Formats: sequence, C-alpha cells, structure tokens
Amino acid sequence: MSEKQAKDRQAIANLFDRWATANRDKDIDAIMELYHPDICSYDAAGPLQFTGATDYRAHWEKCLSQDSEMVIEIQTPNIRVSGHLGVAHFLIRCGMRAQDGSEQASWMRSSTHLEKRDGQWRIVHEHFSVPFDLENCQAQFGLEP
Repeated sequence: MSEKQAKDRQAIANLFDRWATANRDKDIDAIMELYHPDICSYDAAGPLQFTGATDYRAHWEKCLSQDSEMVIEIQTPNIRVSGHLGVAHFLIRCGMRAQDGSEQASWMRSSTHLEKRDGQWRIVHEHFSVPFDLENCQAQFGLEP
C-alpha cells in the first residue's frame, strides 16, 4: 500500500469516527457535512431510498428528534481506496437508549462508497441492512457479531 493510500484510508476511518460522534451528539450539521450533496442512501428505515442531501437531512432530523440517546458502535471498517474513490464495509450497532436505560438497538450491516473532491472525502452512497430469516421473513435484530 502506498503512503497516499494509507493516508486516504486513515482520512476515511476518521470520517467514520466523526460520523459516529456527530450521531451520538445529535449534531445534524456535523452529520450532513460528511455527505456529498448527491448522496443516495438505502437506510434501514424507510422509505426505499433517499436521494440528495435535502431529502436525507429531513430523514436525519426525524431520527434525531427522538427523546433518546443515540447508540452507535462501529466495528473497524474494512476500507479500500483507489484514486478519488473509496469503499468501506463494517458491522454497526445502532439504535436508541431511553432515559430508563432500556435499548432498542441491533447490529446491522453497512456498505459505504466515498468520493474525494477538493481534497475532502464525502459519502456518496451508503446502505444499511438487517438480515432476515428466509423461513419466516422476520428481521433478525438479535444477531451478534
């Protein structure tokens, strides 16, 4: 791996750290700063897709308006970089923790595509998903890595 690739990988890893912190802090501006204006997201929560930063920001505002603490735990991302494009995948535990300490959180899968423009990495596509059981078609929220 070249020195440039190593620096780009670290910059992307730092982006995910900032994303997780901004989520826990419910800082919508810090979250949206990490996305490209043309973001396309396949979030675990509907609708089927979000297209563009305005559409996705409205979704984030709804998610962050809950009167609960955000639970965000990202396993070490597997990051690949080639030129101005990067991809990453990782398992992520996310959800909410109520004031009484009870949680509605589960492990999910995440794939992220990034693009470097003007020296800055930004998320251009992300996909979060929860596996489901083929026999009963129920989401498998209780899986652990």
